[in-house]
Amino acid sequence: MVTLQVLNPCGAVGVSRSVYAPRLPDLDGKTIGMLSNKLGEADRTFPVIRELLQKRFPTANIIPHTEFPQGGDRIDSEEMVEIVKSKGCQAIIVGNAQ
Repeated sequence: MVTLQVLNPCGAVGVSRSVYAPRLPDLDGKTIGMLSNKLGEADRTFPVIRELLQKRFPTANIIPHTEFPQGGDRIDSEEMVEIVKSKGCQAIIVGNAQ
């Protein structure tokens, strides 16, 4: 007989507090910024993501990644925080995976 033990690959067992903002209930009427670190073919994929979001949330204002400074070293800068705030973003999509 063989006994297998399945382990959680995440590493974290419990979370005492979230470091992220709470999720929005929906994106209708929200301003959403798209930030790129210039990886993952953002110039090809972000327009598709934008189109799909616009269909699902027609009243959302989606600001494309081309209207923000781009690059991995800039995404988490104080400068970017100020730019995101100045554009009135209530949500941000960072990167787009590969």
